[in-house]
Amino acid sequence: MHAPISRRTILAAGGGIAAATAVGGTGLATAAAADPASTNGYVDVQLLNITDLHGYLQPPADGSGGLITGAGGATVRVGGVAYLASHLKRIRRSDANSIFCSAGDNFSGWPYEVDSQNNEPTIEVLNKLGLRFSSVGNHELDKSTDFLLHHMQDGHRYPYDEPFVDFVDSTGRRFHGADWTFHTGNVVHRDGNRLVAPAYNIEYVDAGRGRRIPIGFIHLTVEGCVEGPGFNCSYQPTLATTDLIAAANRSAAALKRRGVNALIVVMHEGGVAGSDYNSGTNPTGPAFDLAAVADPDIAAIVTGHWHCRFNMMVPGPDGVPRPVTEAGCNGQLVTEVNLKLDPSSGRFVRELTSATNHAVTRDVPADPEVRDIVDYWVAAADRLAATPIARQTGDLVRTPNADGESTLGNFVADFIQWDAEQDGPRAAAEFAFLPVLPPVGRSALTGDLPYATESSEDGVISYGAAWRAYGFDSPIVTVTMTGDAFRRGLEQQWQTQPDGSVKYAPVAVSRQVRYRYDVTKPVGQRIDPATVTIDGAPLDPDRGYRVATNAYTVLAYDGYPAFTEYTDAVRHSLDHEGFIRYLRLRKVVSPPALGRARSATGEHAPSDTPPTGSGSDARPEPPGEPSSR
Repeated sequence: MHAPISRRTILAAGGGIAAATAVGGTGLATAAAADPASTNGYVDVQLLNITDLHGYLQPPADGSGGLITGAGGATVRVGGVAYLASHLKRIRRSDANSIFCSAGDNFSGWPYEVDSQNNEPTIEVLNKLGLRFSSVGNHELDKSTDFLLHHMQDGHRYPYDEPFVDFVDSTGRRFHGADWTFHTGNVVHRDGNRLVAPAYNIEYVDAGRGRRIPIGFIHLTVEGCVEGPGFNCSYQPTLATTDLIAAANRSAAALKRRGVNALIVVMHEGGVAGSDYNSGTNPTGPAFDLAAVADPDIAAIVTGHWHCRFNMMVPGPDGVPRPVTEAGCNGQLVTEVNLKLDPSSGRFVRELTSATNHAVTRDVPADPEVRDIVDYWVAAADRLAATPIARQTGDLVRTPNADGESTLGNFVADFIQWDAEQDGPRAAAEFAFLPVLPPVGRSALTGDLPYATESSEDGVISYGAAWRAYGFDSPIVTVTMTGDAFRRGLEQQWQTQPDGSVKYAPVAVSRQVRYRYDVTKPVGQRIDPATVTIDGAPLDPDRGYRVATNAYTVLAYDGYPAFTEYTDAVRHSLDHEGFIRYLRLRKVVSPPALGRARSATGEHAPSDTPPTGSGSDARPEPPGEPSSR
């Protein structure tokens, strides 16, 4: 075996930080990483990584991540799992020392064809691509840990709504789950502080002569993703997250106690480092904070969550560089990290590491087998969309009356109250509400359900129409809210703008609620507390009521501060799924009567209520940089 070169020689050759600087370029920890004489005698390990696929099986539109920037501002059109498969075949080595993994958010995606089918299409595709393991992303917690581990990972049935328990895959078999595992070292159950999934996994590589050397993969999930605010879809009141750096070092120590000295971090948390997908400038973010201080035996850090693209070498606490990379989102890139493993110590020689981000371009032939899988699921989604699930006796639409009420708004508010009742006495809500036109963010009412349509028989509600009418995969929650907080939230339907105008942001209430308003009075004093009733009884300002709404609202996304004053949250269905279930169980539905909110003077609130437009398919996410994560 080639005698190991000295660390001093390597550092002198390469300096403290190196980074790829051109499209298709390779980032080197030191100059010695490109020297065959220096790398001879070590065990080669190839790590391939993707992140934040989000179920984008088809090529994304340019505005949804289909166009990325390389060196010099050159743009590249990317994405589509059939092209991803072709690039993986080109990049991947054929031996057992090539390991393909993900940094999370594989599913819980925006495309209708995956979201409406339990995200099972994404799992089948990743099985076909040979994924070995994944970190838990925040969106993989959008439903529940039971859904993640028992259905998506292990293939057990997920009985949220017959006959849509699970779907038939492209082979004609019932969904059987992932051929790989999920991991996180810092998402825990609040009850007992137990991890929801294993913190790390161990993979073995071939060192020749019958020897196998273990590699420990340490997994992390973005802090705060289950607690709120700042996250909506993955809000899970029974879970919590712990410190990333402490969790990484804890797993590193545990692995080394087991004799595993070669360590890699795969984390669903990242950063930002410029616009060139294969280099990096001015790095900032939690991934870079971790890279600077985490256990020096960690040889590489592949990241996600921020939907950013970079490839950098960052010194660890011992001054030796290690790659910190992120592969964007929606199938844009494949990160390749090449590492050298010292068979005598079982450690990576960090100075000899190199990394490259490969663009998943569409100038190669699409893999025919993966393309066929995608085509199968797209066709299945079209059939599902046309499936009748209920009948209606009249229009359920967003068109408001003079008081800002609509038949669809009231109908959905009634649904939310019903959905909370399905989870037992503690979860049952006394009433519900839903912002119809929030002052910020976006409305959960995203389409109409008219009685007469051109695409189906009059009075028939299809699966696809219901899915498009309400929801963006925000969970429904029941919380305790005082009567005073609820009344102040209703007052916040009128908000004074910087130019002095008053914006009207109506809120739909369930059938238990009645109130009167007076737009001739000042903003903040338009609802007489004496007129607010719950099931005919006056609202008690000091009493805590069990109230249901979307998590999006109580987590401060849509601009009603009073509605964020809550305690004791209990989570229910995701909005899409619960709404489908409600319609199917009721079978025949009618537009609810209006008149839950009435003008006390005959002057309305206001007469020029802005019209509602069709909503986009994108899930609402935390505002700020990066807005798309």
